[in-house]
Amino acid sequence: MDKLFLLSQISLLDELPMEELQIIDEMSEMKPVKKGTIIFSPEQPIEALFLLKKGQVRLFKTNQNGKQFTLDILVDGNIFGETSSLALTDDDTYAEAMTETYLCMISKAEFETFIEKNPKIAIKLINILSTRLKDLYSLSEKIALGDVKYRIIYLLLKLSEKTGRRKNEWQTIEMKLTHQDVANMVGSSRETTSAIMSQLKKEGIIKKTLRLSIHVERSNQLLSEL
Repeated sequence: MDKLFLLSQISLLDELPMEELQIIDEMSEMKPVKKGTIIFSPEQPIEALFLLKKGQVRLFKTNQNGKQFTLDILVDGNIFGETSSLALTDDDTYAEAMTETYLCMISKAEFETFIEKNPKIAIKLINILSTRLKDLYSLSEKIALGDVKYRIIYLLLKLSEKTGRRKNEWQTIEMKLTHQDVANMVGSSRETTSAIMSQLKKEGIIKKTLRLSIHVERSNQLLSEL
């Protein structure tokens, strides 16, 4: 797989000319990561930024009882991690490869030198941070105020907006997502989540063919009733 081609697909870098992409290509190391691998954790922090070129990565935290809460699921073209001057995660966050994944790692020193020469990238990073914080606050509000059914609808709608393709009233969710993943993200049990997902299928809110899809208009109407 051509590393330079994959770099060019990352949203953070889509405005860079080829010569600057080649600089990143030379200073970064691409490596495959097996499904289930913990990329970093509070016990094993890594001060670096990771470019997710291909695959799916879950960011999550755990409480004192070991229960996991998923903060975000990242797909191709995302960036995560932290350096002393930039944090896209925090010290309590775990990152796990949900599928076979290709990552490119940039060290703190290399990244900060690159940012000094490319201020436009710094602006894009600020935009990424702002969007991620907005999404997290919005999800937290729905989790606090809504019951599990509405939390699931809201989550699936947001994931479809992030990754999906729209066809008429339906929008796909282009990522591998288990009922346990959904349960972790909305703070519920897998059994409850599975029962509600079945109910949503019967109500015509979601459907499953090759990919899970959500009915956008019906979902927005239900959420507006909260």
